[in-house]
Amino acid sequence: MILIIPSIPIVHGVCGGQIASLAHEVHHADGEIYSHDPIDRARLLRKENAKMLHLEFLDRDAWDDSCLRLIHNIREAVDIPIGVSVAEVPASENQCRQLFDAGIYRIFLPLGTPEAMFLQYCKQFTSRKIIPKVDLTYEFETKLPLYRSMGVERIGIDISKSDRLESGTIEWARLQRAAKIAGELGIRITALHGVRGYPELRELQDLHVALDSLILCRALNENRFPCQLIWREMEATSALESTPASNLWSNPLAGKPHI
Repeated sequence: MILIIPSIPIVHGVCGGQIASLAHEVHHADGEIYSHDPIDRARLLRKENAKMLHLEFLDRDAWDDSCLRLIHNIREAVDIPIGVSVAEVPASENQCRQLFDAGIYRIFLPLGTPEAMFLQYCKQFTSRKIIPKVDLTYEFETKLPLYRSMGVERIGIDISKSDRLESGTIEWARLQRAAKIAGELGIRITALHGVRGYPELRELQDLHVALDSLILCRALNENRFPCQLIWREMEATSALESTPASNLWSNPLAGKPHI
C-alpha cells in the first residue's frame, strides 16, 4: 500500500497553484468554500485522513523567517509529520536545523544537490530526515549501492520531469528498475508528483514494495481519484449549512508539545 502525501504549494504565505479552487466545478454558493490559508488547508487534509503533509515554498527559501513561522503554525494545527522540498541547497547545517526546530520532519533536497553535501547533512541529521531528490536519469545501479554502504535508507525520485508513465515506455521501465535495485538494497523510495490519476496510481502501487510513498499535489486538487468528488460535495454542503470552518480538523494537542 502506497502512502499518499498531499503537497501544499505556498506563494506569498498563501496556497498557490490550484489549491484555491479545490471544489473543482462544485459551486453551491457564492464566495469561497475553501480558504487560501495553508493552515486551514492542512486541517482539511487532516480531516480527510492524511497521514503526512508536504510543503513547497515557491517564492522564497523555506528557512526564511516568514516560512519558519508558518511551518510552526501548521505543525501546531495538525498532529502528523510534515515534510518540505527546498528549492535551494541549504548553505549550512544551521538552515536545516532551523527547519527541524520549526517542526519539519523530513527535508527533500533539490535535484542536483552535490553528493558530498547530501552525505554531510545525512550524517549529521540521519537519512530518515535528509532525503536526496533524483530523477529517472540517475545512475541507480552505481549510486544506490554506494549510498546504502553509507547508511542511506530513503531516496526521492521526481517522476514529474519524465514523459508520460505508461507500461512499456522507457521511463516506466527505468522506474521499475530503480525500485528493484532499491528493494534489493533495502532502500525505500518516495516518488514525487507525475501521477495524474487512479490508473497510474494502481500501476505505481503494483510496482515494488520499496516504493512506499507518493507526494501529490495537482492530481489531488483536480479530484482525479475515487471518492474525492463525494468529499467535495459533502464539504460544500457542510459549508452552506454552517461555516467553512466546520470542514476543518481540530488538533486535540494544540498548545501541547508533541512529536
